Amino acid sequence: MTLKWHWLPTVVIGSWLSYRWVSRLAVAPQPLTVRRSDVRYDRTPTLFIPGWGGHAWTYNRLLRWLAQQGYGHKVLTVRVDWRGNPHFVGHWDGLATNPLIQVLFDHSLTRDYQPQIGWITQILRVLKQRYGVTAYNAVAHSWGGSAAIHSWLLHGQATDLPQLRRLLLLGAPVDESVTGGPADVAYQRLRAAGHHLRANGRETVINVYGTLTGRQTDGSVPVQQVRALRPVLAASSVVYREIHVPRTSHGQLHASPRMWRFIGKTIWGDNQKAANPNSVNG
Repeated sequence: MTLKWHWLPTVVIGSWLSYRWVSRLAVAPQPLTVRRSDVRYDRTPTLFIPGWGGHAWTYNRLLRWLAQQGYGHKVLTVRVDWRGNPHFVGHWDGLATNPLIQVLFDHSLTRDYQPQIGWITQILRVLKQRYGVTAYNAVAHSWGGSAAIHSWLLHGQATDLPQLRRLLLLGAPVDESVTGGPADVAYQRLRAAGHHLRANGRETVINVYGTLTGRQTDGSVPVQQVRALRPVLAASSVVYREIHVPRTSHGQLHASPRMWRFIGKTIWGDNQKAANPNSVNG
């Protein structure tokens, strides 16, 4: 029995390393082989940003599906290492084919999403410097969405960053304070940054949240934490929409085929309007 226990640390460490390796296996870049008549194509990249504990699996299936359905195709993987340095893998020729960029964080189990704010901002800076990107879309889940909205509001006016076009948030908590508890400092800072928004901006923010039957939560994020974004953008020219997806858990917001169809039509649909995930077909 003693000899068996001696092997336990090796097994645990080996399993963890195997998980880390497999979780970083992002879907490979691929050309766009299918074009749809109901999709608008341009060279604006769309970033796919995972939440806390997110990994390559978060969006691998979605990215494959988007390419198969002709909405867009993956061109780059951006992996942020433990020191916060972004590494770009892949080739992007700048063609108007709805390029998709998968973002991965080596340190995905952070105490909060503050580090991700800086990492996302740096990724955007490099995209402009290296690839000449002037505008971008983003699909962001959970804390990835929290970081993305902070990056945009706090730093989006910088001239060395591309301008946001469309931001699709999936179950992103914005105000994580609790009744009777201390205020969420990050949320207070976000509200104070609202004056940074351009008066003539054309940004669109689509804030999606799920609920489980009979509950005001998706199982991880309460509805009020998501909808707290509304007063932040209320006085701006930003096009803001909230979309409720009932009977949908936190993980299903990015992993459900119903949501994949919604994401495709919302970001690249010919009419550029946010559809209802419960009624989207094709």
